Amino acid sequence: MIQNLGRKQSVKLQWRRQEHLKSMHEQSASKLRSSNIGTSSGAVLEVFLQDAGDGHIVNPAREEDEEPVRIPSSISAKLKPHQVAGIIFMWENVIQSVRTVKSGDKGFGCILAHNMGLGKTFQVITFLYVVMRCAQLGLRTALIVTPVNVLHNWKKEFTKWQPAELKPLRVYMLEDVPRLKRLYLLNKWRAKGGVLLIGYSSFRNLSLGRHVKEKDTADEISNALQCGPDILVCDEAHMIKNRKADTTHALKQVKTQRRIALTGSPLQNNLMEYYCMVDFVREGFLGSSHEFRNRFQNPIENGQHTNSTSDDVKIMNQRSHILYEQLKGFVQRMDMNVVKNDLPPKKVFVITVKLSQLQRKLYRRFLDVHGFSSGTSEKPYQHGGFFAKYQKLAQIWNHPGLLQMAKEQRGSLRREDAVENFLTDESSSDDNHNIEIQLPNGGKQKSRTDQQSKKIDLLNEESNWWENLLDDNTFKEADYSGKMVLLLDILATCYELGDKALVFSQNLTTLDLVEFYLSKMQIKGKEGKYWKQGKDWYRLDGSTPSSERQNLVERFNDPANTRVKCTLISTRAGSLGINLHAANRVVLLDGSWNPTHDLQAIYRVWRYGQMKPVYAYRLMAHGTMEEKIYKRQVTKEGLAARVVDRQQVSRTISKEEMLHLFEFGDEELLDESGNDTIIDRTKVGMEKLSMPNSTELPVDTLMLNLLSDHPRWIAGYHEHEVLLQENEEERLTKEEQDMAWSNFKQSQQLDAVARKAAHDHERKPIESKPPPPKVTSRSRQAQQPKSHSNNQKKCTNLNHMLTLRSHGTKAGCTTSCDECGQTISWETLNRSDGRLR
Repeated sequence: MIQNLGRKQSVKLQWRRQEHLKSMHEQSASKLRSSNIGTSSGAVLEVFLQDAGDGHIVNPAREEDEEPVRIPSSISAKLKPHQVAGIIFMWENVIQSVRTVKSGDKGFGCILAHNMGLGKTFQVITFLYVVMRCAQLGLRTALIVTPVNVLHNWKKEFTKWQPAELKPLRVYMLEDVPRLKRLYLLNKWRAKGGVLLIGYSSFRNLSLGRHVKEKDTADEISNALQCGPDILVCDEAHMIKNRKADTTHALKQVKTQRRIALTGSPLQNNLMEYYCMVDFVREGFLGSSHEFRNRFQNPIENGQHTNSTSDDVKIMNQRSHILYEQLKGFVQRMDMNVVKNDLPPKKVFVITVKLSQLQRKLYRRFLDVHGFSSGTSEKPYQHGGFFAKYQKLAQIWNHPGLLQMAKEQRGSLRREDAVENFLTDESSSDDNHNIEIQLPNGGKQKSRTDQQSKKIDLLNEESNWWENLLDDNTFKEADYSGKMVLLLDILATCYELGDKALVFSQNLTTLDLVEFYLSKMQIKGKEGKYWKQGKDWYRLDGSTPSSERQNLVERFNDPANTRVKCTLISTRAGSLGINLHAANRVVLLDGSWNPTHDLQAIYRVWRYGQMKPVYAYRLMAHGTMEEKIYKRQVTKEGLAARVVDRQQVSRTISKEEMLHLFEFGDEELLDESGNDTIIDRTKVGMEKLSMPNSTELPVDTLMLNLLSDHPRWIAGYHEHEVLLQENEEERLTKEEQDMAWSNFKQSQQLDAVARKAAHDHERKPIESKPPPPKVTSRSRQAQQPKSHSNNQKKCTNLNHMLTLRSHGTKAGCTTSCDECGQTISWETLNRSDGRLR
């Protein structure tokens, strides 16, 4: 909460502070130039990096009469240059100077957006030791809110990086004590000082007074969490992505403005999520959400499609530049380029895998039965939810036998897996456990998790449309799926090469099937001996206790453990907060809607400690929705590159492609006799996806063997990074950057005039004039006024579903469609029968 200041005053103060810091850096650089030491502000850091023996200085740009503040020398020697830069960055934003803090300044927040594996945890621990052991500052308490599955890792890291020359910080973990002793622990933390570690769910519930029977106790706990910390740190802060979510609301109630958001992926799905995180650390800096949507989100997202107009692309590049420049003072981005010379090379191969004849039959049967074929596509939602159907298609393209396994497990189906792993991107694991949502009319509605569970159950209860296509033993044959054939070959080759591998899937049933196949693999040179779980492979998913998880990681990374060959991991549960550098091969059996989940999976192995080249294999079903999901991933990564990394990347997907997710584009169709045949996709109304295909042979021996041994299954491949290469043609020149600022300031002035006119209009007692025009998305500018005429633009439910996803709309909330202007929600979408009336 902004303390003692209006929002406008606070924003002005933040701008003045940024300008002051910029001035201090320029003065320091000027002094270095006059001493022939350096020529730029970057030289300030270079000079002080040489001072590791006495401890790096965290305030290199300081007033002349200000004493240097140093990092303990025992830690300084272990810091990388980018980590020193991160600590200085946090000091300048959160502290600025000892004098500033002593004057009563409340400080400001920042976002440390260093890529996964660059040591953000180490940087924060070092920063807290510097600040909390500086008696002049008087800052004694820190609160670290983190995903529950990395709580123990944080505690372990505090022990690991304890400086020898300083008294250890007290570290408390709320999960370590019984419920009845929580208040005692919180009071002890506030009285004696130290660091409190807490999971997002626990923080949200306790801060909002939930799950505590006695009201007085609940109030005291809530007050301790909201008023106790001098510094607030949020790990994996991209979880703060919905302004109306309880987690966001609870975090914003914390009184301190000294907030540090840690994230390796600051922008995951859409710009409004990014706005939410920025607004958490610097409330009001980007204006209201409505202003941000008009100024940045709409123009940037309008220009990111392959069929965007040249004007759209120009405006997108201009606004991306403006947004980056506005935030760079308190958002520090570091990608893996800063350590590329310290790590071995990495290659990510995207392999398009042909479907088997059985898979193609099942895929088309499903589309016909559930209303997605060309003749019945007007009512694609009449039999259940989108994501329940997506789950069924995912089972088909992973292996047809998963349909049988799902039926057999129906009584004990792990519902949280079926729902959580196929939900929309906008839901976070911490917010998925809400049981009920309060509606405006006072009634209650089940949360989206529960709604999706019901839809999945309903879909399972439908007539088994696939039974006459499958026999009882289909799941036992890996040859029904090219993905499984390639996976088993990859694992066998890894064993021969002496490499360990990680296998990721979103779905636990898929991992069950992989385990079945592994148990049938014979140990080389030992007749009658087969692979065993816990010996030859491990498994890590959401059911793995945190203590066992850490033990598994240590055993897998043990160089003496040469028997274990791979670890099977559920993408959502195991792609975060663990270090598995003993592996150098990664297989992604299926892709996520959110590209960050797949990137995090790869970064489990490509990080400090890795000694071998890293190879990742993304298996993607040819011609299916999975290809289109991948292209949406690339679009999201491109958006993040433009806004966060200041890059211009090629645009890979059109708006029209996003609206045809259920079309089946496999070139190998079936003739009437059920045999494979090649048919021109354009003749059956399928738009050919413009997927790249590499013409050069890969340097990876394993990949070469796959191409040679499996032409039946591999339709093509390319390297993922090719799609993210910077497009120099779209990089703004200095003149274009100046023009971007000029246009932006002009639009702000027009907005101010419009707001004043609207304000004056409201003050007049009787006047009936239309409101001033809004600056909105290009598509909405072109829409006609709402009417009931036949000329009014209508949208399909699929278009509305994509709009709800891109706007980050939660269950129980509404938004406006960018195309037709209607007010839409997940509830109206589910009640409709093909088109909204």
